[in-house]
Amino acid sequence: MIKISQLSFKYPQSTGPVLQEINLEIKPATVTLIAGASGSGKSTLLRCINGLVPHFSGGTITGSIDVFGSDPIKEGPQVLASKVGFVFQEPEAQFTFDVVEDEIAFPLENMGMPRAQMHQRINKIVKQMQLSNIRHKKVHEISGGEKQKVAIASALVGQPQVLILDEPTSQLDPFS
Repeated sequence: MIKISQLSFKYPQSTGPVLQEINLEIKPATVTLIAGASGSGKSTLLRCINGLVPHFSGGTITGSIDVFGSDPIKEGPQVLASKVGFVFQEPEAQFTFDVVEDEIAFPLENMGMPRAQMHQRINKIVKQMQLSNIRHKKVHEISGGEKQKVAIASALVGQPQVLILDEPTSQLDPFS
């Protein structure tokens, strides 16, 4: 479960808070949509849940966040990475490798997973996400929607407890 209590956040150079006294509870096995105008703090709120805010952004944060027993404010993204899968608004911004399969393998390599187990996980997620046809392609050769699917696969391959998608429909391919 994710529980946010009295969360406020201000970026270092901003004149006022981006988030102010947010209270939110998200139960396991639910789908939750955070909606609002551009610049209203949706991405900032999501980045608080995985610890990127304030650990990479700086700023002043108050209140509390509990993500399945972990505190992202204190523990940071290195601890939360095993619990929170995160897909950025622009998936290519999070890519590290040139080849789709290597990108999907990266989180497992960071976990130090044995190769045999890693290959099983990769094969399973590639099948689930229907990525077999692009598995060996270069990331720059695939469409925006395919990039988003690769980013989701990379987030899910580590079997996190929660998946966060920032602007999940922004890269969808049109129906053909």
